[in-house]
Amino acid sequence: MRFGEDLARLRSGLMLRIGLLLSLFLLFLSVSQGLMAEVARAKRADAAMLNVAGSLRLLAERYTRETNLALVGLSQRDWPLLLKERSAAQATARQFHERTHALLDGGPTELGGLWVSVPPMRDTDLRGPLSAIEAGFRELEHAGVMALRAERSALTHNPHINRIQHKSDELVEQTDRYVALLQTRSDQRLARLRWLQGGTLLAGLGLFVVLLLFVYHRVVLPLDASVRSVRRSEEMHRDLYEGALVGLWQVSGGRFARANRLAATLFGKAEARELEGESLEEVLGAAASPLRARLASERTVAEYEFERSDESGQRRFLALSACQSPDGALIEGTVVDVTPRRRAEEALRRTQARLLAAAHRAGQQQIVSSLVEYSQSLIFVKDMRGRYLSVNRRVEELLCANGREALIGRTDAELFPPEEAKRFVEADHQVFETQATLEYEEAFPLPDGRHTYLVQKFPLKDATGAIYAVCGIATDISERKRAEESLRLLSDTSRQLASSLDFDVTLDTVAHLLVPALARTCVLLVREHGPGESPHWRAVLADAGTGEGQRRRARDVDVTPEQLDRWLEAVRGGDGACTATRVPGDAPAWVTPLRVRGEVLGLYVLTPEPGRPPYSEAELALIEEVSQRGGLAIDAARLYRRSREATQAREEFLSIASHELKTPLTSLKLHLQSVEREALRARPAPESARVTRLLRLADRQLNRLREHIDNLLDVSRILTGRMELHFGDVELTEVVDEVLAGFNEELARERIAIRFEHDGAIHGRWDRPRIEQVVANLVGNAIKYGEQRPVRVSVQAREERVRLLVQDHGPGIAAKDRERIFQVFERAVRGTNISGFGLGLYVTRQIVQAHGGAIQVEDTQGGGATFVVELPADSESPPEPAGRRPHPVLEAGESQSMA
Repeated sequence: MRFGEDLARLRSGLMLRIGLLLSLFLLFLSVSQGLMAEVARAKRADAAMLNVAGSLRLLAERYTRETNLALVGLSQRDWPLLLKERSAAQATARQFHERTHALLDGGPTELGGLWVSVPPMRDTDLRGPLSAIEAGFRELEHAGVMALRAERSALTHNPHINRIQHKSDELVEQTDRYVALLQTRSDQRLARLRWLQGGTLLAGLGLFVVLLLFVYHRVVLPLDASVRSVRRSEEMHRDLYEGALVGLWQVSGGRFARANRLAATLFGKAEARELEGESLEEVLGAAASPLRARLASERTVAEYEFERSDESGQRRFLALSACQSPDGALIEGTVVDVTPRRRAEEALRRTQARLLAAAHRAGQQQIVSSLVEYSQSLIFVKDMRGRYLSVNRRVEELLCANGREALIGRTDAELFPPEEAKRFVEADHQVFETQATLEYEEAFPLPDGRHTYLVQKFPLKDATGAIYAVCGIATDISERKRAEESLRLLSDTSRQLASSLDFDVTLDTVAHLLVPALARTCVLLVREHGPGESPHWRAVLADAGTGEGQRRRARDVDVTPEQLDRWLEAVRGGDGACTATRVPGDAPAWVTPLRVRGEVLGLYVLTPEPGRPPYSEAELALIEEVSQRGGLAIDAARLYRRSREATQAREEFLSIASHELKTPLTSLKLHLQSVEREALRARPAPESARVTRLLRLADRQLNRLREHIDNLLDVSRILTGRMELHFGDVELTEVVDEVLAGFNEELARERIAIRFEHDGAIHGRWDRPRIEQVVANLVGNAIKYGEQRPVRVSVQAREERVRLLVQDHGPGIAAKDRERIFQVFERAVRGTNISGFGLGLYVTRQIVQAHGGAIQVEDTQGGGATFVVELPADSESPPEPAGRRPHPVLEAGESQSMA
């Protein structure tokens, strides 16, 4: 306006309209020029604000990385790294706050080495999110400070570390949204300005013809200047885009649409235009798919690292950050080369490893010196002439109270008796001659007694390989030797106690367990009582003898009531531990109760050798353990003696009862036969037939009773070892025929079919009556338990053995009972109305085994049981006479009988 007024004053009246038009045109031109300037200024301001706002994201990520590196320095106690990264983080925070304040209040700020002037933020809709971004960064700073203040022990589970990452991600996301909002506002403002500018230009076009020269001088030229300014602004923006410290790229429709030079270089292209039109898969390769997947799920990827090789083949590590539009058509992001950071981290790890190795090597010498000095072993070094060059603290404590300086330079002859010094010197010479390590055991006298040491001596060589000294390490193994002796003694104790169950032998063994190893004499007192006797104490004495290796059998001795009372008083009320007591007039004695199942079975009284040191804790524990095992052995021998006595009484009863019962049975059978003959002569035929039937029934019952008595007698003979076998030539098929003929009457009465299969005449060397007894027992059991179903008997010859099979179709025998039924007084089916003692199968098995054979039971197809007997064809010379060899079945029979 001022310029128009000056121009109007210069013009004449004729030029008034032209002046007015010119003034009007200048007005439009001024408005247009102002709008153009405003557009340029707005673009510059918006570009500056966008760059500064975009830099906030990088500053937040850099602060997070620097804080994490500071935490690594804190966890590894790397104070230089901690201070460096913490200072860098603080500087980054200051830059963040400076740029935030520049955006809020306006003013210059440094960006990428350039100072950029930023106008103040007057839009309240933009100030609020920016303030929120600053507040979020302060929370990130607070989380970093709290994490750095945490103790090292809490670093592994430090909640502030996760909070740092969480706040960093939120801040990056807020920054991205803010930049997008800022870009939108800038576009809207520029659109409004351009609309006003266009309207002004259209209005001014009406005056263009009239005021062409004026417009040229007052509008076109300023407009051209404005255009150049805008171009310069765009060039600056493009230069800023190209010169950014991070690679910037944009993907539209799945292909690269824009990228700066750094992004193209990092993606392996010489120029940015070479990148345009290529897809993510073509540029990123295998890393594209994970990136797309993360963008599809998260839409924003804060950092995605992948590896690629450059043109020279070197490995490079790149970190991408990307944001995807809601429709997925546009992806914008950054790319940073983190290879230097990776290399710096690797160099840092190598440096730390070298520092640790150096510290380790520096401390090795100190560690070795401390180990040698404070070792409980005797460690010493002697030169070629036998003089001590160095000793550790343990040698000083044991050999010289005046300090190790008094030992240095002295020899074994000056420190030890002649005999011991000679042995030490000979061992040193052997090491020098053989140039090898020497290991041996050496008894060494010390003030508290003689100790046993395991000595290792080895030569020391200089750099040329010449021997200049001998080093010795002596380890006290006295406790180990005593422990080995205790283990040996306990092993011998177990072996000796298990050697016999005879009561007297056991008493002798227990009395000699610790004689002469730990005692000169041992008095073993055992409480006994026989049938009709009151309980009394039996005492046996074991002494060490007088000759080398002499051992005299323990003998019964008399113990005075006073001694017995004192010994009982010593253990009364105790818990079984060893208790020392002194008997007047005698040497001190150690008394240990023999406790079995809470009962004091006896006393174990040890008298040590005169002048012997008191028993140690380990020896007392050994005495207690031996006495406990001895008590258990005595208790087992006592129970075994009672068992043998009960077994013998039972066997005598069975033998006597069998003989006593057979005599009246024989007489009764003869009387029944006489009555039958008299009845046939004196009575009519109908009545005599009824009497005969009754008498035959009575005869069958007598035969069954006689069979039971025979079984009892056989059991008695087997258990006492008096069953004899008389071998001869036997034809087994004939034996089976005769036995089956004896069952014809019973088979007809019970209507049972029996089938006999054989391979013809089969001969063998057996005891015929006993083989008949085996066949009769098996066939009788098949008839008894076969439930009146057919029975099958088979005899087969198999090379030098013969098989006898008896098969029924009864209820069968369960697998768990197939071994039990061959025991004495056991039956296949319990609780039935079938009579019997359960002796038949037991006797059968004993007879078969006495012939060198075997018997077993199997399932019958279709139900039932099959007994299989295998006999050698020649059994005339069995391994031992029947009933005289030990067999587990006999002991089982005894236990069954006792039960």
